[in-house]
Amino acid sequence: MTDSFDPAAREQELREQAESWDTSTPVPAEPGDIPVIDLEDEPAGVAAEVRTACETVGFFQLVGHGVDESSVERTFAAARAFHGLADETKESIAMDRPDWPVGGVGYLRVGERLLPRRAVGNVNEAFLVKRDDGIGFDDNQWPAEADLPDFRGTVETYALAVEQLALRLVPVYAAALDLDPTYFDSAFADPFWRLRLSHYPGVETARPTGAYGIAPHVDTTFLTLLRQDGPGLAIYSTPRDAWITVPVVEGAFVVNTGELLRQWSNDRFLSVRHFADNETSTSRYSIPFFFNANADHVMHPLPTCVTPDAPARYAPVSYRQSQAAVQGE
Repeated sequence: MTDSFDPAAREQELREQAESWDTSTPVPAEPGDIPVIDLEDEPAGVAAEVRTACETVGFFQLVGHGVDESSVERTFAAARAFHGLADETKESIAMDRPDWPVGGVGYLRVGERLLPRRAVGNVNEAFLVKRDDGIGFDDNQWPAEADLPDFRGTVETYALAVEQLALRLVPVYAAALDLDPTYFDSAFADPFWRLRLSHYPGVETARPTGAYGIAPHVDTTFLTLLRQDGPGLAIYSTPRDAWITVPVVEGAFVVNTGELLRQWSNDRFLSVRHFADNETSTSRYSIPFFFNANADHVMHPLPTCVTPDAPARYAPVSYRQSQAAVQGE
């Protein structure tokens, strides 16, 4: 068992791992590579499908989720409108500016080396909103209503809808891990999450050497819920021993496990390496929702994931002490 978590060492380890991955030849996904799970199916069957997906692939496509598609469409429209603003307007709410008390929210410009932290800047810009203990919508940075009427209301409505979806999935994950469906209730009474409205500019010229839309990484989350308006996401498939491109399934969320759940499950559930790019001349947009337990909830290795053959690999630790520290929170 690891006695303590060193976020600086873990970040360095993740960067070194990512830089060693050969992502040069992704191939199209084949039927069955990324399971499609219908949340409206019988609960025990859904939990079994989630268990299989998280133990073997780490990604799945979720349908039957109940999130209003018109809200999704309005949020994509809001993302396009925001990223169409003048640079000086976006820069006025830049992330981590000295005169804003909350870090990790607002505008992240193209070429930044954060989220994930890398040596080469990401060919991507984003608007980020987060919720944490004591941090609500009013504590985030927003463009002026005069610049983008209804933007904040649209984003808040979508964020709350996806938060509810994530909370619906929590008991499913508990059942998938052979736990009582209420096992995680206290951990998610006040969840930490981040919503990112991402823009991948069209490719007009060659990118800098080593640059990606979003560099190869693993998420630091319990789970991530992603909507994308076009292809560009690639994941590493352990069963195929290959990088595969993720198809866009109409109306589906792409769902993946992150480092928090991998660690909490004692490595039973995968945390899968992935990256995003845009190989076209047309802008691409995606809206990932990064969902976690309360950032200060101490995670003890799950009892169903620790056995004599699989002893606990991690000491009890909270998200804020571990993955949030890696993210620079």
